[in-house]
Amino acid sequence: MKISLEQNVKHDQGDVPYYVNVETSTITIDLDTIFHIPVYRSGNGRPGYNVEVCGFQVSADAPEQIVPVTERLIRGLVNMARLPTYIFIARRSRQMYPVYTVGDEVFATTPGGPVFRHVELAKVREYLAEYLNAMGLIGTPGMSEKLRVRGVNMNSLALVRPILYLKKRPQSEDENEFWAPVFLADDRGSIYTYAASGKREIDLAGGYEALLLRTQVAQALIADKRLKNNYDLRPDRLLPDYWERVKSTLKLQPEKLVFAGAAFEIYRNGKAVIAAEHREDEDRYSLYIGRDINDLRHHAATDLVRRGLISNTAAVNVQ
Repeated sequence: MKISLEQNVKHDQGDVPYYVNVETSTITIDLDTIFHIPVYRSGNGRPGYNVEVCGFQVSADAPEQIVPVTERLIRGLVNMARLPTYIFIARRSRQMYPVYTVGDEVFATTPGGPVFRHVELAKVREYLAEYLNAMGLIGTPGMSEKLRVRGVNMNSLALVRPILYLKKRPQSEDENEFWAPVFLADDRGSIYTYAASGKREIDLAGGYEALLLRTQVAQALIADKRLKNNYDLRPDRLLPDYWERVKSTLKLQPEKLVFAGAAFEIYRNGKAVIAAEHREDEDRYSLYIGRDINDLRHHAATDLVRRGLISNTAAVNVQ
């Protein structure tokens, strides 16, 4: 590993007086990649510096001391010659678990414990969360704790938040849940996700890219026999500002889906129709997709029943 300290020569340094530059080709498969990790001044009123790598933080009293601790941290994160692709973060305890991508599979390790691996990120999260809660490593007695996912910026190794997810709930006993976070690329010129044994990526196109990426992933899952109905895969939990970009590409329809005093706006996108639900508790937007309004009503009603918001799909009507 080659690692060095570089002074930030930009006029406006902010709280980043240095960068740690790291080249890991001797210990990882990331050939010809140099990571530029910001070194921050400590913000606790004491002199000192810290860096954050894949969500894990180390600190030192002097800039030159930050280099060896950063190197030890990176070496500790490398597994099977890879740095993590994702990090699972326990929602309340903030415990973090690196997740690696190897070929068709993702896998997560636990300190001194089992390794969980599967082609579906959703299944790895499910298995890992069950184990951690059962062993009392997260959660509290009688109350389980969920894991959130974050991506890793492959320039700065900082954590990045998904701008949306692509999600499919099992519709029969022979189907698995599919769940994939979608990230903005490091150069902010495209969005991408990992699905069906590969990276799926679409250039930014004024908001059209979200549904184009959904279609690309749906076709890949259908070809892989992991999705039967194209419209069972839907965009979920869009950040508010990103939903506004997507919404600007859609045509608002006069109909609405209504139930229990609530109403979802309906939009048209080419041959498909889309309903949008504002998840107020998270301030995110979930979308439902159908080939026509009756199909859309069925998809939305089925999910609302699953979540316990209504008891019967007949409670959702079109007005």
